Amino acid sequence: MTVTRRSVLLASTAAPAAGALLATPAARAAEAAGSANGRRTVALRDGWRFALVDPGGITDPTGAYTNAPDPGYDDSAWREVAVPHDWSIEQTPTTENGTTSGTGFFPGGLGWYRLAFTLPPAQAGQRISVEFDGVYMDAYVYCNGTEAGRHPYGYTGFAFDLTGLLHTDGSTENVIAVKVQNRLPSSRWYSGSGIYREARLGVTEPVHVARWGTRVTTPEITGDRALVRVATTVENDSGAGADVQIVSRVVDPDGRTVARTSSTVTVAARAT
Repeated sequence: MTVTRRSVLLASTAAPAAGALLATPAARAAEAAGSANGRRTVALRDGWRFALVDPGGITDPTGAYTNAPDPGYDDSAWREVAVPHDWSIEQTPTTENGTTSGTGFFPGGLGWYRLAFTLPPAQAGQRISVEFDGVYMDAYVYCNGTEAGRHPYGYTGFAFDLTGLLHTDGSTENVIAVKVQNRLPSSRWYSGSGIYREARLGVTEPVHVARWGTRVTTPEITGDRALVRVATTVENDSGAGADVQIVSRVVDPDGRTVARTSSTVTVAARAT
């Protein structure tokens, strides 16, 4: 269900808006702690292991990396890297394999990333996704051996739901594996290769504001007031309908609330 409401800002300066979903005590605690939309994030920067399979092509000719998505795959010989990471800039420029002057003659090719981590029992029952701000060029994302999704473009962020694929017993390791292919030529300027932007886990309650689920427009603005319209998409991934309260606040540059509105709606189970 998409919930739309209007808010009138009676202030001399337009300011950013934020929406918060208050459906459960946990969500209310998150708002009290300063969360703007009931979601938490965990940065995935350190501890990644990386293998450059082939800087000259996007295939695995020996088949040595066929099982790289599997949790038990031996990556002990892979190099440890931090994300963001660009493997192209580490290579020697060449005129072979489709490189061009626009990309500095740096190669692309095929690379693999793996990250192992555990999740505490407190995460059981929550929705957990992996988010990438950018992977160049074609990304294949696996979680514990199962393909979670593909993203065939290097300049946009994306996310995949991992909830049903993760272990949350506090002891069993989870493994996220990412295969990245950069077939050259693929860009008119230097793009790099790999997980070249930030990555994170996104954690929400089953009833939550959707990722990028808040849309703000200001159809009327004068010297001393503005009409702010906020449309919020709420997702209910639980097994039952839920009555939720959506609170929107407009804050000024000093953090003061200059306008506030709320609405209560019922969102059916497995619905938006």
